[in-house]
Amino acid sequence: MPGENLGTVSVTGRAPNSASLRLADEFFLVAHNHDADTIVPRLHDTGIELGLAGALLAELVLDRRLEVADGRVIVFDPSPPNDQLAASMLRDIVTEPPHSVRVWLEYLSQDARDKVGSRLHVAGHLAQVRLRKWWGGPAMQYRAVNAEQALIPEVRLHDLLARPHPGLEVTRISMDHKLMQDVTLAALAHSTGLLSALLWYHGPHRARSQLDEMRRALPAPLLELAKQTEAAVGDAVLGRRR
Repeated sequence: MPGENLGTVSVTGRAPNSASLRLADEFFLVAHNHDADTIVPRLHDTGIELGLAGALLAELVLDRRLEVADGRVIVFDPSPPNDQLAASMLRDIVTEPPHSVRVWLEYLSQDARDKVGSRLHVAGHLAQVRLRKWWGGPAMQYRAVNAEQALIPEVRLHDLLARPHPGLEVTRISMDHKLMQDVTLAALAHSTGLLSALLWYHGPHRARSQLDEMRRALPAPLLELAKQTEAAVGDAVLGRRR
């Protein structure tokens, strides 16, 4: 948002730890550029919001709390995960009858950006920066507390897609939680149109070829979330053009 930078007003004091990043945190970081005084989106709002919604649902699949069957989100284990945002979201899902993935994507996308940004701020990864809008009044934005650490998910994504992965199967990827999270992040980046912005100098066509190979190895619920997110983004973009 253009305006005069009035300075950093809030840092939690925690030392950011990239190992503690959950999937939606990583999507938030790779969806923004960290070169300026405040973070700058690399993608349109709809793509970021639906991508974060898909990532939040995928977190609960990775936590073995949700399943996706016949296009619907099904509760597998109602016990709350350790993460406060994930636990709150799971409570909402538990209290509702089974809805389609698309319904939950649209619902969660309404405030996913604020909630994930707040989680990153509380964890010490983002600092709040107060801006003065040109037309008056303050506005709040974020900047990375440590720009190098904020780039770690992006660097890992580049490494993942820069080389082939022969013999990658569902069994192997299901046994490696971090690899499964990385591949899901790459799949959601592709679903929202973010992948091209991230890998423009890497050869997007080659990266997509690598991703197609890895997507086939994702467990069915995660692959379905990526496909449903892609469809939701496509429909939203077409709706704006009409």
